[in-house]
Amino acid sequence: MRSKKSRNKYPYIILGVIQFVLLVLSFYKSTDRKKHLVLFFNYVGIAYIFEYFVVPLFNGYVYKPKFFKDKMVDSIFGAVWSQAFYVPVAALFITVFGLSWKIKLLFSTYFILIERLFIYLGVYKNNWWKTVYTFVFTFISFLINDIWDKQLEKRNKFFLFLSHFNIIQMTGNNLAYVLALMKKIRYGLPPILSWKEHFKLSPFWVYIVSTFTAWWMKDAGILPKLKSLLVMMMTDLVFIKSKLLKVKQFRYLLVMYFIIIQSASFSRKLVYDRIRKDDKSLTPKTN
Repeated sequence: MRSKKSRNKYPYIILGVIQFVLLVLSFYKSTDRKKHLVLFFNYVGIAYIFEYFVVPLFNGYVYKPKFFKDKMVDSIFGAVWSQAFYVPVAALFITVFGLSWKIKLLFSTYFILIERLFIYLGVYKNNWWKTVYTFVFTFISFLINDIWDKQLEKRNKFFLFLSHFNIIQMTGNNLAYVLALMKKIRYGLPPILSWKEHFKLSPFWVYIVSTFTAWWMKDAGILPKLKSLLVMMMTDLVFIKSKLLKVKQFRYLLVMYFIIIQSASFSRKLVYDRIRKDDKSLTPKTN
């Protein structure tokens, strides 16, 4: 039984190796690696939002990589592999190489074949989700990624802001997941604060603070950082008082805040500082 469970990991690992090769090729080919790094992280962020609705909220499908004993934790880990790496890498590869809609269809077919194989191997299960949905949404996401790439090139303010927001919330969701695995924090409904509730409430908190952080940290300086820190602390204190958040020690939250804010500062430079000299309207302010 134990060996059977351990075998569940291998399809995920093998696919990860294949996608890693595509990732290396993408950045090797790229003529603007900073822009494509933003594009990649942005896709991951969008995929996280999509997955938040499909898996934790509405239980559309279940991943079974068997990296963790708890089924919900294990399924979310599989979702992270899928939405943070497998599909985003393919999208980046297609955009960087300027591949046609026919290749997009081919990659979309590639992912539904993988889905069917994973179902056959027992490492993935659809509930109400259907394989055809995977094909349609994957293909549409490839088209959107190409559009997003062009808008980043044009320095479209709306797309720049959304890209910054998605990088911040991607970082926040990853941190909340890791700290929960380390048993340092747990969001949820009292008195149990189950894993199921954690994965519903934790991203909700992340999306709130990421919106404020992305808005304020369009500008450089200490004041936007202090505002962001204040919102994070206030929202978590409300959650703690309402018993929606259990924290082993408050310093772990401070570490999370620090990393999110530093990530927002780094990604601001990545997103906004690639400004054409003639476009002064996009130049970040300093305090």
